[in-house]
Amino acid sequence: MLRSGYLKRGHTLEALAHACGIDPLGLLQTLADYNRHAQQGADPAFGRGSTAFNRRSGDASHKGRNPCVAPIERGPFYAVKVEPGSFATFAGLKTNGQAQVLDVQNQPIPGLYAAGSDMASVMGGHYPSGGINLGPAMTFGYVAARHAAGVVAYETELD
Repeated sequence: MLRSGYLKRGHTLEALAHACGIDPLGLLQTLADYNRHAQQGADPAFGRGSTAFNRRSGDASHKGRNPCVAPIERGPFYAVKVEPGSFATFAGLKTNGQAQVLDVQNQPIPGLYAAGSDMASVMGGHYPSGGINLGPAMTFGYVAARHAAGVVAYETELD
């Protein structure tokens, strides 16, 4: 990873900043602010450890106040370039309960189905947990296949 340039390393913070092409003084100040808050178990910039879900994903062996933050004090220091991206979407095609894509009049478009990241999120714009795309993708893929095959939808006691 170092040879490819994906991972950057510096034995000091200044060396790491130069390797990354960023302002050394800015990195030193940012890390000083982070460390000051981390000593208290807080992360006001990003809120790490501010929820039970975050804390569950933290380092269980960490002895500090917050398993998600700890001071960064000793080198060597490492960095990777982080760029915004998306592995999923909450804004997909509008569908009905049979996974049929709906037109602007909310009518099914014959033969057109959507599941997974192509359909509007059944979570209504929320992301409750990692992998949340998988269950709806499998479920609505199954529902779409049954509907396309002409299999009658399951009836419930509420119907």
